[in-house]
Amino acid sequence: MPDSPTLPSIMAAQLAQEQREGALVLDTRPAEQFASLHIRGSIQISLMGNFASWAAIIIDPAQKVLLIAENANRAEEARNRLLRVGLTHIIGYLLSDENEWRKAGLELSSISIERCEQILRILQSDSPLQLVDVRSRAEWLRGHLPGAFSLPLLDLDPKNRPFDPSKPSLVYCHEGYRATTAASILLRESAGDVGILIDGIEGWSALGLPLEIPDTDR
Repeated sequence: MPDSPTLPSIMAAQLAQEQREGALVLDTRPAEQFASLHIRGSIQISLMGNFASWAAIIIDPAQKVLLIAENANRAEEARNRLLRVGLTHIIGYLLSDENEWRKAGLELSSISIERCEQILRILQSDSPLQLVDVRSRAEWLRGHLPGAFSLPLLDLDPKNRPFDPSKPSLVYCHEGYRATTAASILLRESAGDVGILIDGIEGWSALGLPLEIPDTDR
């Protein structure tokens, strides 16, 4: 790949304007940092994983993209990995800086992060909490958390039933990577109460709890 010009660093005010005009804000930071505070409407895909593969699935190649990164090197790495999968409209990057974001009038948000041990009693009660499994259909069929329903990240559509944006939800996968991305997408489509069950199947199994196996004969 030929050398590309250095990715420009942009100001928060410019990001706000670009976002209003339809640019996608792609947050590449780890799940915990994104969940703690992020720009409302952004999508999170962590650089620490199958970043480019998921970006190629989720993002339209014609979409203009603005990156949120921990530092300039990570922004450049993200841009280079996106270029390799045909995502070429990268406008620039912005570092995580709450003070700058607030001064520019950006709308900020956060997402709760839970672990299976913390919410076990809630899951075993008659709570209206929705458990949303965003793993693949094949993973789902091998076993899922009791009472959960399948909404795979591969073809995630918040309008699909049985997802109900009026109910509180916890999104999970195997160990949190896909769950954070899925939660960010769901929150772009609705202002519902969406959290992340960060340890997912891995955490559930670590507690020695059984999985529910779907009845494929029905």
